[in-house]
Amino acid sequence: MLEHQENQSAAGDSGVRARIGLNGIVICALCFALGLLLGQSITRSGIDETQLRAIIASALAEQADAAQPADDESDRFGLVDDDPYLGAVDAPVVIVEFSDFFCVYCKRHFEQTFVPLLENYGEHIRYVYRDFARLTPESTPAAAAAQCAFAQGRFWEFHRAFFDNQQSLGRDFYIQVAADNQLDMEAYAACLDDNAALDEVGFDGLDGQLAGVQGTPGFFVNGQILSGAQPYRIFERMVQRELDKAGIDYAPVSG
Repeated sequence: MLEHQENQSAAGDSGVRARIGLNGIVICALCFALGLLLGQSITRSGIDETQLRAIIASALAEQADAAQPADDESDRFGLVDDDPYLGAVDAPVVIVEFSDFFCVYCKRHFEQTFVPLLENYGEHIRYVYRDFARLTPESTPAAAAAQCAFAQGRFWEFHRAFFDNQQSLGRDFYIQVAADNQLDMEAYAACLDDNAALDEVGFDGLDGQLAGVQGTPGFFVNGQILSGAQPYRIFERMVQRELDKAGIDYAPVSG
């Protein structure tokens, strides 16, 4: 998998160089053709020289705009929404996870990748959690229960409790976790019975589907999709590459 990703990166770099070279060729050809046209048109068709020079300038400007690298800010923050996150708002690496609390592979990611990734790269990552609650009929109520905790500033405590006790998920468990974390129990119970949290879960799922998520867990690392509970080294490779692109010289605390 790692070798495959490295090959993809090399192919992408080659593609960029090829497009840059092609842009140069197009510009040269355009200049040559329009130069000939300038000389011929003025003498044969009476086109005003100033107008023709304006046409040339406009064409060259459009080509230059097309050659500019795309701003990656929209890709980086495009799926952040207003969901719970850890890390700095403007962190150079944004990871968006689409997950389901009943998903065993999501639990594996939580145990084997999520924790060490934040331990090693937490200062450079904004980690966003979004719901893709489609695995079981109870997936949506579980996600809504965590959203109700988020409303009281306790999402990540529920996130840990849910994955640590995946076999216990259910309304009684949600109420117990809320009590353990000293939430306003009346407000929490009311939230569980309200459609607002359910609607938020549904919106997350729709956003994930439109973005190309087909199963859980699904991730976007600065807009680059990554599917499944990939091993830690894959995330490390992607994060390190993004830091390198941002000009940040950083070595993780541990491997």
